[in-house]
Amino acid sequence: MSGSGGTLRQAAQEGRIVTITCRGCGHGASFLASDIAAFADPDRPIEAVRFRCRECEGQAFDVATAVFDRDRKPDIIVWRPTRLR
Repeated sequence: MSGSGGTLRQAAQEGRIVTITCRGCGHGASFLASDIAAFADPDRPIEAVRFRCRECEGQAFDVATAVFDRDRKPDIIVWRPTRLR
């Protein structure tokens, strides 16, 4: 199951990975939906979460989700968001 849609809470409960791709420069990153929900409103639609590209400072993104199968090793790097003071 892949695609986008739904809330962060639904995506986290389904164990989905959220892949964000910058429309400006093409830079992409993948996160666990549960990690993003810890920093943003979990009842917010996934497409409504705001991101900023660390490469070009752009704010226009394409968002896709996919189910994370814990039985198989993924061939992607999953980043963990942190809040710095």
